[in-house]
Amino acid sequence: MKAHGMELKQALKRLGWPGLLGAAALLLALVLLMQAQRWSTQTAQLQAEADGLNRQLRSQRAAGLASGPIAAPATPQQWQQALPNAEMRQQRLADLLEIGLTMGLVGARTEHRLTLDTAAGLERLRVNMPLTGGYAQLRAFIDAALRHDPALSLDALKLRRASPNAPELEADLVWSLHGRIDPRSAGAKS
Repeated sequence: MKAHGMELKQALKRLGWPGLLGAAALLLALVLLMQAQRWSTQTAQLQAEADGLNRQLRSQRAAGLASGPIAAPATPQQWQQALPNAEMRQQRLADLLEIGLTMGLVGARTEHRLTLDTAAGLERLRVNMPLTGGYAQLRAFIDAALRHDPALSLDALKLRRASPNAPELEADLVWSLHGRIDPRSAGAKS
């Protein structure tokens, strides 16, 4: 026993402080390596869980179960009352354009045309929106826009590629922002 203790003391003397620091660094590296392996295992488990939840959510969305059933208003009057006021038109249009920018889509110009039906108390802002972007970006944009504004409809969609191998699509989207107007104030403005 004493012989081992003496050998250890002599080995430590030969190493000196730099050797002791090196040995401590190696020991610390070994501990960190073991911890990193544990973290790697946990990360893989959490990623597998997340992938499973994503698959489950996609299948629920495909089946129409994720957002739950959407109850349509019972009468045309209830439907009209559920529409946003005409005063919200500019903000809703700005939101639509901002969602496209956030998704990284490039648009050359946007054209708008407002149609009023004062007798019914309705307005429709038709928005022609040419965009360029990837297929996934366009799908995400359409999904986000329709989820953001329940009174928005996508009336037309045209897709084309400049060449078969082009990564980006040219898209022409035609949206309608539906709104509610007060027939008395609309008649006074005309």
